[in-house]
Amino acid sequence: MIITSLLLDDNLEEQLPKAAEAFPYLACYVEMDRYPGKVIPWHWHSYVEFIYILQGSVRLSTNSQCHVISAGEGAFINSNMLHYQEPAPGLAVITLNQLLDAGLIAGAYKSIYEQKYVRPVLECRELEALHFCLSDPMQRETLDRIRRSYEAADREMPGYEFMVRSELSQAWFLLSQMMDALQKPYRLAGSQGEERIKKMLLFIHEHYDERLSLERIAAAASISERECLRCFSQNLNTTPFTCLLEYRVRKAAADLQKTDRTVTEIAYSCGFSGASYFGRIFRRIMGCTPSEYRKLFHEKHLDDCLKDIRAGRQPDGSGTIL
Repeated sequence: MIITSLLLDDNLEEQLPKAAEAFPYLACYVEMDRYPGKVIPWHWHSYVEFIYILQGSVRLSTNSQCHVISAGEGAFINSNMLHYQEPAPGLAVITLNQLLDAGLIAGAYKSIYEQKYVRPVLECRELEALHFCLSDPMQRETLDRIRRSYEAADREMPGYEFMVRSELSQAWFLLSQMMDALQKPYRLAGSQGEERIKKMLLFIHEHYDERLSLERIAAAASISERECLRCFSQNLNTTPFTCLLEYRVRKAAADLQKTDRTVTEIAYSCGFSGASYFGRIFRRIMGCTPSEYRKLFHEKHLDDCLKDIRAGRQPDGSGTIL
């Protein structure tokens, strides 16, 4: 499955394409250049996620961690973990993503697999994400397992579900062995910071088209302005206004793709004070002007549609090619 955008609800939870209850697993081919702003915005989901970097390098951020992951490497993202991805300088980023309900590994409720291997991983708050490197033998084997499970799912040969579950079970076992170095006393502050960030990001997403002050953003989490700045810096390594501008630009990019409204109309509707300022911010974040983006997107979309038709695939109208 090729994914080119995220569908988020009001709580920043990704609304994943429906997976079969009998096999709660999704394999996705992701070209980050096709996302608005060429980034995967802050979001979370109940599924755990394994990522393999096929091309380029990715900067993966969670509440308190940042990992730069290069081609041939990968990562694990824990359940319900707020995370963000952006390309590092270099080649266009292509990733192989696998999302699954941890129950696929755990099997029966209260099984030995759930109690001994799955639950400790899910409940380890220090394990926001784990970067798998080629230099470590155990991590290199984990990467091999992740790659093989994706390839099995992609081919969909008879019985591929057995291979996917087998390879990911082995990857999970290796992951559980790596957790010893991560075990630290649980810190309430980390959990509290995560909840505050979610509330403030949600407020920004709901009111991005208004004149927002630091005071209003901080009030969304019932904290001071100083604590708001500290919370964004410590958890996301950025500022609330940077998040606001990036979200406004992503909304504007979506409007440029989907509507025929003028650049000025889009600028004002997304909370910018004028077209000139909007153009400068858009170019800084997207690497081109709004008009250039609209033209490039329409040309690329037409090319992609022609390729899909030649390959016998039909767009479903939501940005996803099945």
